[in-house]
Amino acid sequence: MTISLKKHLVKNVASAFINGLITLILLLIAPLGLASVIFITFTVTISTFMVTMTFDFITIWLLNSSHQQYFDRPLNNLYNNPITKQNNPDLSRRNDDINL
Repeated sequence: MTISLKKHLVKNVASAFINGLITLILLLIAPLGLASVIFITFTVTISTFMVTMTFDFITIWLLNSSHQQYFDRPLNNLYNNPITKQNNPDLSRRNDDINL
């Protein structure tokens, strides 16, 4: 297991533990049975861990993608033509001078 993966694992376990602890405190205030409080707390803890791991893997996948330049300038390749000034002598120009 690499150091980076260990760091992610520790971070995800800590966030899942804290989220589960907050859920436990909030559910102990509510008038629920002890079994339902334990089950909901366990479910929130596991789901938090799974969601954080999923987002870590998505982040790693995006960082290792072969098209990293896409994240810097996504529309760079679509609009490669610069705007050029065009003069058309056939167009009549509007005259804003008002002769009183």
